[in-house]
Amino acid sequence: MKNVGIIGGSGFAGEELIRYLSVREDTSILAVSSRELRGKSTSEIVEDTELFFVDPEDDIFLDCDVVFFATPHGVSMNRAKSFLEKNIKVIDLSADFRLKDSKIWRDWYKSEHKDLDNLSSSTYGLTELNCELIKTSNLVAVPGCYPTASILGLMPLMKLDNNIESITIDAKSGISGAGRSTVEDSLKEDIEENFYAYATSGHRHLPEISQILEEIYGEPLALNFLPHLIPAMRGIYATMYVNFTKLPEQNILEIYKNFYKDSPNITLMDIDQVPEIAKVSFTNKCQIGVYPSAISNQLVIISSIDNLIKGAAGQAIECYNLMCGHNQMKGLTNG
Repeated sequence: MKNVGIIGGSGFAGEELIRYLSVREDTSILAVSSRELRGKSTSEIVEDTELFFVDPEDDIFLDCDVVFFATPHGVSMNRAKSFLEKNIKVIDLSADFRLKDSKIWRDWYKSEHKDLDNLSSSTYGLTELNCELIKTSNLVAVPGCYPTASILGLMPLMKLDNNIESITIDAKSGISGAGRSTVEDSLKEDIEENFYAYATSGHRHLPEISQILEEIYGEPLALNFLPHLIPAMRGIYATMYVNFTKLPEQNILEIYKNFYKDSPNITLMDIDQVPEIAKVSFTNKCQIGVYPSAISNQLVIISSIDNLIKGAAGQAIECYNLMCGHNQMKGLTNG
Protein backbone atom coordinates (compact mmCIF):
# COMPACT_ATOMS: atom_id res chain seq x y z
CA MET A 1 0.00 0.00 0.00
CA LYS A 2 1.40 3.40 -1.04
CA ASN A 3 0.32 6.59 0.72
CA VAL A 4 -0.01 9.47 -1.71
CA GLY A 5 -0.79 13.16 -1.53
CA ILE A 6 -2.11 15.51 -4.18
CA ILE A 7 -1.08 19.16 -3.87
CA GLY A 8 -3.40 21.26 -5.98
CA GLY A 9 -6.27 18.82 -6.14
CA SER A 10 -9.15 21.12 -7.04
CA GLY A 11 -8.24 21.70 -10.70
CA PHE A 12 -9.23 19.51 -13.63
CA ALA A 13 -6.02 17.43 -13.53
CA GLY A 14 -6.30 17.06 -9.74
CA GLU A 15 -9.87 15.90 -10.15
CA GLU A 16 -8.75 13.16 -12.52
CA LEU A 17 -5.98 12.09 -10.14
CA ILE A 18 -8.50 11.75 -7.31
CA ARG A 19 -10.86 9.82 -9.57
CA TYR A 20 -8.22 7.30 -10.64
CA LEU A 21 -6.31 6.91 -7.38
CA SER A 22 -9.25 6.78 -4.97
CA VAL A 23 -10.48 3.44 -6.32
CA ARG A 24 -7.13 1.63 -6.19
CA GLU A 25 -6.64 -1.07 -3.58
CA ASP A 26 -2.86 -0.55 -3.56
CA THR A 27 -3.06 3.20 -2.95
CA SER A 28 -4.33 5.36 -0.10
CA ILE A 29 -4.82 9.08 -0.69
CA LEU A 30 -3.71 10.63 2.61
CA ALA A 31 -4.37 14.23 1.67
CA VAL A 32 -5.56 16.54 -1.11
CA SER A 33 -4.88 20.25 -0.91
CA SER A 34 -6.76 23.32 -2.08
CA ARG A 35 -6.55 26.79 -0.57
CA GLU A 36 -9.94 27.76 -2.00
CA LEU A 37 -11.76 24.59 -0.92
CA ARG A 38 -9.92 23.95 2.35
CA GLY A 39 -12.18 22.10 4.79
CA LYS A 40 -14.66 21.09 2.10
CA SER A 41 -15.24 17.54 0.88
CA THR A 42 -13.60 16.23 -2.28
CA SER A 43 -17.06 14.91 -3.18
CA GLU A 44 -17.76 18.44 -4.45
CA ILE A 45 -15.63 17.63 -7.51
CA VAL A 46 -15.47 13.78 -7.45
CA GLU A 47 -18.61 11.98 -6.35
CA ASP A 48 -18.41 9.29 -3.66
CA THR A 49 -15.05 10.44 -2.30
CA GLU A 50 -14.85 11.27 1.38
CA LEU A 51 -11.61 13.21 1.76
CA PHE A 52 -11.43 16.81 2.89
CA PHE A 53 -9.25 19.44 1.26
CA VAL A 54 -6.36 20.59 3.45
CA ASP A 55 -3.86 23.43 3.25
CA PRO A 56 -0.98 22.68 0.84
CA GLU A 57 1.50 23.30 3.69
CA ASP A 58 -0.12 20.68 5.95
CA ASP A 59 2.41 18.33 7.58
CA ILE A 60 0.31 15.33 6.56
CA PHE A 61 2.04 15.39 3.17
CA LEU A 62 5.27 14.42 4.92
CA ASP A 63 3.68 11.03 5.72
CA CYS A 64 3.28 10.22 2.02
CA ASP A 65 5.36 7.88 -0.10
CA VAL A 66 4.57 9.84 -3.27
CA VAL A 67 3.37 13.43 -3.72
CA PHE A 68 1.70 14.65 -6.91
CA PHE A 69 1.90 18.36 -7.72
CA ALA A 70 -1.05 19.52 -9.86
CA THR A 71 -0.25 23.15 -9.20
CA PRO A 72 0.39 26.28 -11.28
CA HIS A 73 3.92 26.79 -12.54
CA GLY A 74 6.35 28.11 -9.93
CA VAL A 75 5.01 26.13 -6.96
CA SER A 76 6.73 22.75 -7.09
CA MET A 77 10.21 24.20 -7.65
CA ASN A 78 9.89 25.69 -4.16
CA ARG A 79 8.47 22.58 -2.50
CA ALA A 80 9.79 19.45 -4.21
CA LYS A 81 13.18 19.51 -2.50
CA SER A 82 11.65 19.24 0.98
CA PHE A 83 9.93 16.00 -0.01
CA LEU A 84 12.84 14.52 -1.93
CA GLU A 85 15.13 15.04 1.07
CA LYS A 86 12.76 12.82 3.07
CA ASN A 87 12.79 10.11 0.38
CA ILE A 88 9.28 11.02 -0.77
CA LYS A 89 8.93 10.63 -4.52
CA VAL A 90 7.56 13.60 -6.49
CA ILE A 91 5.47 13.52 -9.66
CA ASP A 92 5.06 17.06 -10.97
CA LEU A 93 2.32 17.89 -13.49
CA SER A 94 3.48 21.50 -13.86
CA ALA A 95 6.28 22.77 -16.11
CA ASP A 96 8.73 23.45 -13.27
CA PHE A 97 11.09 20.54 -13.97
CA ARG A 98 10.55 19.99 -17.71
CA LEU A 99 13.02 22.48 -19.21
CA LYS A 100 16.63 21.57 -18.48
CA ASP A 101 18.07 24.97 -19.41
CA SER A 102 17.33 27.48 -16.63
CA LYS A 103 17.89 30.39 -19.02
CA ILE A 104 15.18 29.05 -21.33
CA TRP A 105 12.94 28.67 -18.27
CA ARG A 106 13.59 32.31 -17.32
CA ASP A 107 12.92 33.55 -20.85
CA TRP A 108 9.57 31.76 -21.16
CA TYR A 109 8.28 31.77 -17.57
CA LYS A 110 9.71 35.16 -16.52
CA SER A 111 11.22 33.97 -13.24
CA GLU A 112 14.43 32.47 -11.92
CA HIS A 113 14.35 28.74 -11.31
CA LYS A 114 14.65 27.98 -7.59
CA ASP A 115 15.88 24.35 -7.66
CA LEU A 116 18.63 23.89 -10.21
CA ASP A 117 19.97 20.68 -8.67
CA ASN A 118 16.68 18.82 -9.00
CA LEU A 119 16.02 20.44 -12.36
CA SER A 120 19.14 18.77 -13.73
CA SER A 121 18.31 15.37 -12.21
CA SER A 122 14.58 15.21 -13.00
CA THR A 123 13.22 12.70 -15.52
CA TYR A 124 10.91 13.75 -18.34
CA GLY A 125 7.84 11.60 -17.79
CA LEU A 126 6.94 10.59 -21.34
CA THR A 127 6.64 6.85 -20.86
CA GLU A 128 7.05 6.07 -24.55
CA LEU A 129 10.46 7.73 -24.38
CA ASN A 130 11.80 7.25 -20.84
CA CYS A 131 10.11 4.15 -19.46
CA GLU A 132 13.27 2.66 -17.91
CA LEU A 133 14.51 5.97 -16.49
CA ILE A 134 11.16 6.66 -14.85
CA LYS A 135 11.35 3.35 -12.97
CA THR A 136 14.37 4.51 -10.99
CA SER A 137 13.54 8.21 -10.72
CA ASN A 138 12.53 10.08 -7.57
CA LEU A 139 11.37 13.20 -9.45
CA VAL A 140 9.37 13.01 -12.65
CA ALA A 141 8.25 15.99 -14.72
CA VAL A 142 5.02 14.99 -16.46
CA PRO A 143 4.96 16.43 -20.01
CA GLY A 144 2.48 19.09 -21.04
CA CYS A 145 -0.59 18.11 -23.03
CA TYR A 146 0.42 19.82 -26.28
CA PRO A 147 3.98 18.42 -26.08
CA THR A 148 2.66 14.90 -25.41
CA ALA A 149 0.52 14.86 -28.55
CA SER A 150 3.17 16.61 -30.65
CA ILE A 151 6.19 14.59 -29.54
CA LEU A 152 4.37 11.26 -29.84
CA GLY A 153 3.31 12.23 -33.36
CA LEU A 154 6.80 13.25 -34.45
CA MET A 155 9.17 11.05 -32.44
CA PRO A 156 9.53 8.17 -34.95
CA LEU A 157 10.63 10.63 -37.65
CA MET A 158 13.47 11.87 -35.46
CA LYS A 159 15.18 8.50 -35.93
CA LEU A 160 15.44 8.92 -39.73
CA ASP A 161 18.26 10.55 -41.68
CA ASN A 162 18.80 14.19 -40.73
CA ASN A 163 17.02 15.79 -43.67
CA ILE A 164 14.11 17.60 -42.01
CA GLU A 165 13.82 21.19 -43.25
CA SER A 166 11.03 22.40 -40.96
CA ILE A 167 8.10 21.33 -38.81
CA THR A 168 4.86 23.25 -38.30
CA ILE A 169 2.54 22.12 -35.48
CA ASP A 170 -1.05 23.36 -35.77
CA ALA A 171 -2.62 22.27 -32.48
CA LYS A 172 -6.12 22.56 -31.02
CA SER A 173 -7.16 22.11 -27.40
CA GLY A 174 -10.35 21.77 -25.44
CA ILE A 175 -10.86 24.57 -22.94
CA SER A 176 -10.14 22.47 -19.84
CA GLY A 177 -6.44 23.03 -20.57
CA ALA A 178 -6.90 26.64 -19.47
CA GLY A 179 -7.76 25.55 -15.91
CA ARG A 180 -10.96 25.34 -13.91
CA SER A 181 -11.06 28.96 -12.72
CA THR A 182 -10.56 30.35 -16.24
CA VAL A 183 -13.21 28.05 -17.67
CA GLU A 184 -15.73 28.91 -14.97
CA ASP A 185 -15.01 32.65 -15.05
CA SER A 186 -15.81 33.31 -18.71
CA LEU A 187 -14.06 30.98 -21.14
CA LYS A 188 -16.91 28.47 -21.41
CA GLU A 189 -19.22 31.20 -22.66
CA ASP A 190 -16.58 32.92 -24.82
CA ILE A 191 -15.77 29.76 -26.79
CA GLU A 192 -19.34 28.70 -27.50
CA GLU A 193 -19.78 28.59 -31.31
CA ASN A 194 -16.25 30.02 -31.50
CA PHE A 195 -12.70 28.94 -32.36
CA TYR A 196 -9.50 30.97 -32.22
CA ALA A 197 -5.71 30.92 -32.05
CA TYR A 198 -3.74 32.30 -29.12
CA ALA A 199 -0.11 32.86 -28.08
CA THR A 200 0.66 33.75 -31.70
CA SER A 201 3.99 35.32 -30.72
CA GLY A 202 5.13 32.11 -28.99
CA HIS A 203 3.79 29.53 -26.55
CA ARG A 204 5.59 28.10 -23.51
CA HIS A 205 5.22 24.57 -24.82
CA LEU A 206 7.38 25.33 -27.89
CA PRO A 207 10.74 25.07 -26.04
CA GLU A 208 9.57 21.87 -24.33
CA ILE A 209 8.71 20.27 -27.68
CA SER A 210 11.95 21.49 -29.25
CA GLN A 211 14.08 20.26 -26.33
CA ILE A 212 12.85 16.68 -26.52
CA LEU A 213 12.75 16.35 -30.31
CA GLU A 214 16.19 17.90 -30.77
CA GLU A 215 17.68 15.57 -28.16
CA ILE A 216 16.46 12.62 -30.26
CA TYR A 217 17.22 14.18 -33.65
CA GLY A 218 20.71 15.29 -32.64
CA GLU A 219 20.51 18.68 -34.33
CA PRO A 220 18.54 21.93 -34.03
CA LEU A 221 15.13 21.89 -35.71
CA ALA A 222 13.25 24.68 -37.48
CA LEU A 223 9.99 24.22 -35.59
CA ASN A 224 6.90 26.38 -35.14
CA PHE A 225 3.97 25.70 -32.82
CA LEU A 226 0.64 27.52 -32.86
CA PRO A 227 -2.16 26.59 -30.43
CA HIS A 228 -5.91 27.13 -30.80
CA LEU A 229 -8.95 26.74 -28.56
CA ILE A 230 -11.93 24.75 -29.80
CA PRO A 231 -15.50 24.66 -28.40
CA ALA A 232 -15.01 21.40 -26.49
CA MET A 233 -14.11 20.67 -22.88
CA ARG A 234 -11.29 18.19 -23.46
CA GLY A 235 -8.97 16.85 -26.12
CA ILE A 236 -5.83 17.77 -28.07
CA TYR A 237 -5.74 17.57 -31.87
CA ALA A 238 -2.32 18.29 -33.38
CA THR A 239 -1.78 18.44 -37.15
CA MET A 240 1.93 18.48 -37.99
CA TYR A 241 3.48 19.36 -41.35
CA VAL A 242 6.98 17.97 -41.75
CA ASN A 243 9.04 19.26 -44.68
CA PHE A 244 12.03 17.20 -45.83
CA THR A 245 14.89 17.99 -48.19
CA LYS A 246 14.01 14.58 -49.61
CA LEU A 247 11.18 12.32 -48.55
CA PRO A 248 12.37 9.17 -46.76
CA GLU A 249 12.42 6.10 -48.98
CA GLN A 250 11.19 3.85 -46.17
CA ASN A 251 7.54 3.01 -45.64
CA ILE A 252 6.64 5.64 -43.04
CA LEU A 253 3.66 3.79 -41.58
CA GLU A 254 5.84 0.72 -41.06
CA ILE A 255 8.41 2.90 -39.29
CA TYR A 256 5.69 4.06 -36.90
CA LYS A 257 4.41 0.53 -36.37
CA ASN A 258 7.89 -0.72 -35.50
CA PHE A 259 8.61 2.25 -33.26
CA TYR A 260 5.40 1.85 -31.25
CA LYS A 261 5.01 -1.92 -31.39
CA ASP A 262 5.38 -2.25 -27.60
CA SER A 263 3.51 0.93 -26.65
CA PRO A 264 0.15 0.18 -24.98
CA ASN A 265 -1.28 3.68 -25.52
CA ILE A 266 -0.58 4.25 -29.21
CA THR A 267 -3.18 3.47 -31.89
CA LEU A 268 -1.98 3.94 -35.47
CA MET A 269 -4.65 4.80 -38.02
CA ASP A 270 -5.04 3.21 -41.43
CA ILE A 271 -4.57 5.55 -44.37
CA ASP A 272 -8.36 5.96 -44.77
CA GLN A 273 -8.88 6.80 -41.09
CA VAL A 274 -8.16 9.93 -39.07
CA PRO A 275 -7.73 10.43 -35.33
CA GLU A 276 -10.80 11.70 -33.46
CA ILE A 277 -10.99 13.46 -30.12
CA ALA A 278 -14.17 11.55 -29.29
CA LYS A 279 -12.31 8.25 -29.67
CA VAL A 280 -9.60 9.19 -27.16
CA SER A 281 -11.65 11.17 -24.63
CA PHE A 282 -11.65 9.70 -21.12
CA THR A 283 -8.86 7.27 -22.09
CA ASN A 284 -5.06 7.22 -21.96
CA LYS A 285 -4.89 6.58 -25.72
CA CYS A 286 -3.03 8.51 -28.38
CA GLN A 287 -4.26 8.08 -31.95
CA ILE A 288 -1.73 8.86 -34.68
CA GLY A 289 -2.26 9.09 -38.43
CA VAL A 290 0.42 9.45 -41.12
CA TYR A 291 -0.56 10.92 -44.49
CA PRO A 292 0.95 12.11 -47.77
CA SER A 293 0.70 15.79 -48.66
CA ALA A 294 -0.20 17.72 -51.80
CA ILE A 295 3.16 19.46 -51.29
CA SER A 296 6.12 17.46 -52.49
CA ASN A 297 8.64 16.46 -49.81
CA GLN A 298 6.06 16.98 -47.06
CA LEU A 299 4.36 14.54 -44.68
CA VAL A 300 1.27 15.25 -42.58
CA ILE A 301 1.04 13.69 -39.12
CA ILE A 302 -2.11 13.94 -36.98
CA SER A 303 -2.09 13.09 -33.28
CA SER A 304 -4.92 13.22 -30.75
CA ILE A 305 -5.13 12.67 -26.98
CA ASP A 306 -7.30 13.55 -24.01
CA ASN A 307 -5.47 16.53 -22.50
CA LEU A 308 -6.55 15.65 -18.95
CA ILE A 309 -5.70 11.93 -19.14
CA LYS A 310 -2.78 11.09 -21.44
CA GLY A 311 -1.87 14.78 -21.38
CA ALA A 312 -1.86 15.04 -17.58
CA ALA A 313 -3.29 12.72 -14.89
CA GLY A 314 -3.18 9.46 -16.85
CA GLN A 315 0.43 9.97 -17.83
CA ALA A 316 1.24 10.88 -14.21
CA ILE A 317 -0.31 7.59 -13.10
CA GLU A 318 1.72 5.71 -15.71
CA CYS A 319 4.81 7.24 -14.09
CA TYR A 320 3.50 6.41 -10.60
CA ASN A 321 3.03 2.78 -11.65
CA LEU A 322 6.54 2.52 -13.05
CA MET A 323 8.12 4.22 -10.02
CA CYS A 324 6.32 1.80 -7.70
CA GLY A 325 7.20 -1.33 -9.67
CA HIS A 326 3.74 -1.91 -11.13
CA ASN A 327 2.60 -2.52 -14.67
CA GLN A 328 2.64 0.80 -16.53
CA MET A 329 -1.11 0.66 -17.26
CA LYS A 330 -2.38 -0.45 -13.85
CA GLY A 331 -5.60 1.37 -12.98
CA LEU A 332 -5.90 2.98 -16.42
CA THR A 333 -8.42 2.13 -19.10
CA ASN A 334 -8.18 2.56 -22.85
CA GLY A 335 -11.76 1.93 -23.88
